[in-house]
Amino acid sequence: MFPRQPDGPGPSPLSDEQAMAQVVEPARQIVRAAGLQDVTGGFAFESCNDQGAPPFRGRVEMSFAVPAGVEPDDYFKGIAVTMVGQGSWADGPRPGTCPSGVVIHTATVMAIIGGAAVVGRGSVQLCGVCRNMTDHSYDGKTVGTDITDRLR
Repeated sequence: MFPRQPDGPGPSPLSDEQAMAQVVEPARQIVRAAGLQDVTGGFAFESCNDQGAPPFRGRVEMSFAVPAGVEPDDYFKGIAVTMVGQGSWADGPRPGTCPSGVVIHTATVMAIIGGAAVVGRGSVQLCGVCRNMTDHSYDGKTVGTDITDRLR
């Protein structure tokens, strides 16, 4: 799904709050700009390597209703077109990544838009850059927190 290679901690590591804001605010932008309905979502930190060690990145997974009578794949593509039309998003994945599906990105966030496990729902998965150096291996922050109220 998302590549696990670290983007590197870079010159300026992100605090927990910065890593969270890096993906939550773009998720809210997608909800508003695309007019997504019945949105739910969660946030978690995700390790950028197979060892579950730093660096970590923020990740948002949200679900939304696909309008009745609309072809889901067309709807997902329409969300991407809307976001690219806003000017801050680009079509396709970030350079060096190869996720499948409808993908858009900014300089720091990649979003994959597609179907959800429940019929009639879609999903958007957003991930930030690997610059959070806090070790979340054992603090429970990789499990996820409901952020539905922050997305609406």
